[in-house]
Amino acid sequence: MKKTIILLSLIGIIISGKSYSQDVHFSQFYATPLQINPAMTGVFDGVARISNSYRSQWTGLGKGYSTIHFSADAPVGKGNLGTNFFGAGLLLYQDKAGTSGFKHTVLQGSLSFTAAMDGVGDHFFSVGFQGGLNQFALDLTKTTWDSQWNGDDFDPSLNSFESIQLQQFSYLDLNAGVLYYYVPDGDNTFSAGASLSHIGSPNVSFFTESDAPLRRKITVHGGGDFVLNKDKTSWIDPRFMVLMQGKQTETMLGGYIKNKVQFKSRYTNFRKEAYFYLGGFYRINDAGILSARFEYNTLGLGLSYDFNASNLSRLGGSANAFELNISYIAPVKRGQREKQFNKMPRFL
Repeated sequence: MKKTIILLSLIGIIISGKSYSQDVHFSQFYATPLQINPAMTGVFDGVARISNSYRSQWTGLGKGYSTIHFSADAPVGKGNLGTNFFGAGLLLYQDKAGTSGFKHTVLQGSLSFTAAMDGVGDHFFSVGFQGGLNQFALDLTKTTWDSQWNGDDFDPSLNSFESIQLQQFSYLDLNAGVLYYYVPDGDNTFSAGASLSHIGSPNVSFFTESDAPLRRKITVHGGGDFVLNKDKTSWIDPRFMVLMQGKQTETMLGGYIKNKVQFKSRYTNFRKEAYFYLGGFYRINDAGILSARFEYNTLGLGLSYDFNASNLSRLGGSANAFELNISYIAPVKRGQREKQFNKMPRFL
């Protein structure tokens, strides 16, 4: 009974004409660069990048929340514009919530331009823009209301007395961002950026004569990759992100210890490198996060688990969250690296 009441409350909040929608978030935010900041489009060491994430949380609240994320991006014009280049990408994700079949689908394209700030090519500045047609949808046949409670059970034949005119609608959304990164050598990097999402504050109400603006969101983020020993086999990777949307603020702090292992081929002197990451983050007043990542050559696999520390922790493990990320970076071909490479951070 308690879970049913909580679920009904959540559904009511989601579809209320006076509510203000909040965005999805990922614990492995560094693995979803286009969702964080469009200025990060094409900013990586390689010719193409693909990232795919899945997040499941709050499974004790009805069906909870599940989010699927996919992004693909690439640098454009490297080698032809000196140390400057463009970036192009595509972002797609869908968030599903509760037994009501509530869905938020985002499909956006990204463009960026990166320019060196000095002649050596250590300091870079990027600006990016993002836009697309997004959609909210709700299946009213799966919803139940207080007025349908007959004293013993829910009776779907009873009138709900709700007047929701729209079960799905689309809206245009625009985002922009800037990024600064410093790469003095191939072993140390630092980056910091900021983005503004939902620039036009689109109306996301399910009621035709009501206004529920999707509040503008400000994201500030940063991190680094700093070598710890002379052998260049260990790094510390501190990272942070602050989200501000309406009256809501979310802050994440943490990082990784990264270690490198080299594998030598049995038939040649060519070596492949593997990286192991282990660390943790804290989402203030919400959750502690244990995270690990493994990268081998061009493939990456990340796992994280959120231990809820808010009032929802009373539900036990059902209030926690699990997240999986799989990424791929297509490397620059041999013989073309000198032409296409400028000292790049490895954000994934």
